Amino acid sequence: MFMLEYDVVVVGGGPAGCMAAKYAAKEGASTLIVEEDAEIGVPVQCAGLISKRAVEESEISDSKSFINCEIKGAVVHSHSYELRVESPDKRAFAIRRDIFDKELAKEAQKEGAEINLGSKVKSVKKREGETKLTITIATATANGEKEIRASAVIGADGVKSAVAKMAGLNVAKNYLNCVQIEGEYEIDDAFAEIFVGKNIAPGFFAWAIPLGAENIARIGLCIDKRFSPHPNPLLFLKRNLAEHPVIAKKYKGTSSNITAGTIPIPVGVGTGAGLRGQGRGQTVRIDKETGIMLVGDAAAQVKPITGGGVYYGMKCGKIAGETAAKACLTGDMKVLSSYERRWQKEIGKEIAFGLKVHRLRCVISDKDFDTIFHTLSQEKVLQHIKREGDMDYPSVVFREFLKHPRLFKLMTRNILKYLYTK
Repeated sequence: MFMLEYDVVVVGGGPAGCMAAKYAAKEGASTLIVEEDAEIGVPVQCAGLISKRAVEESEISDSKSFINCEIKGAVVHSHSYELRVESPDKRAFAIRRDIFDKELAKEAQKEGAEINLGSKVKSVKKREGETKLTITIATATANGEKEIRASAVIGADGVKSAVAKMAGLNVAKNYLNCVQIEGEYEIDDAFAEIFVGKNIAPGFFAWAIPLGAENIARIGLCIDKRFSPHPNPLLFLKRNLAEHPVIAKKYKGTSSNITAGTIPIPVGVGTGAGLRGQGRGQTVRIDKETGIMLVGDAAAQVKPITGGGVYYGMKCGKIAGETAAKACLTGDMKVLSSYERRWQKEIGKEIAFGLKVHRLRCVISDKDFDTIFHTLSQEKVLQHIKREGDMDYPSVVFREFLKHPRLFKLMTRNILKYLYTK
C-alpha cells in the first residue's frame, strides 16, 4: 500500500477546507486537501448569497469571476406585511459557488497545498505506538486504497462529517432540510426576497435571490422538521410555487439546477464548550490528543438566523490552518486548544445568540410575525435596520429590537413555549 506523509491533511475542499489548507501551507506546513468529489465546487449545495465582508475574507483578487449579481437589499414578507430594506454600503452578492470554491482551491495551491480529488476517507486513527495519524482513503483509480500519515487532520467535510464521526466529535443533533431551484422569476430591482410563515417554511424561511440574468432567480427554502408537519422541504417549495400570493405570481413555471442539502443546528456553543471532557452534552470540535479538528459546516460554524456558513467557515478555516501548522511544526499538539478559544472569541457569542432567535422563530405564530413586521416598519426602527443591519453579525440589530416595548410584550407572551421547546 502506497504511503504519503504530510504535516496537515484537510478533508474537504469547500471554503472552510481550502482556507484552512491555505493558511496551514502559508505557515510552512506540508498540506494536503483530500476531496471526495471529482471536482472542487461540485455539486453545489448552497443558496449562493454572501456578504461584501465574505468576498473580502476570501482574499480572491478577481471577484468578478464568481459574482452573478450585486444585491441591493431585501424585501421581507410576513402573512400580511412587507418590509423593504435597502443597504447602500453593506451589500450582498449572489455568487457561483462552484467557481468561488475553485478559486479558493487555486489560492490554497499557490501557497503550496496539494489537492487529491475523487478520494473518500475510510478511516482516521492513531495506531498504537505512533505519534502521527493514519488516514486511509479509497480512490477511483486502479490503486484502490492508500494510506496517508499526518500530524494533524482538519475535518472540513461538511454536514454529518465523516471525520467527526470517526473521531467521536459531536457538533449537531438537529438539521435544517433545504431545497432550491433556479427558475424564471419576476425580479424586483436586484432585491432578495424573504418569506416567513408556518405554512411557507416552518421553522425557517423561503427565499428568491436574483441572479443578474434577465428574470432568473434562485427560489428555495429550509425547514426545521421538528416544527414541520412534513420532513420533506420539496413539498413546501412546490406549494409556494403554485399557491403563494407573491411567489406564485412572480414565478414563470420554469426550473433547473435543483439542489438539496442540510444545515447543522449547532449545540454547545459558548464559553467552555468545544474541548473533549469539558462537560456532559457539550459540543467538541477538537481532540488534541490525536490531532483532529473540525471546521466549517463539519463544526456547525453557521449562522442559526440565516443558515449561512461561508463567511464563518473561511474565518474559522484561517484559524484552524494556522493553529494546526503551529502544532505540527513545534511538535506540541496542546497548541490545538487555542483554536477553540480563538474562533469562539470571534463568533461564539453570535452563534449562541442566533440559536436563541432561531428557537423563538420556531414557536411564534404567523400573527406574531405580522406584529414584528408592523413594528419594524416604523420609520425610526427601519432607519436603524438600514444603518446597523449586518448579515454576518445580525445580533447587533436583533438585540435592539428586543428592547422595543411591543416586541418585548410579544416575547413575554411566548416565553413558556420558548422555554419548553427542546
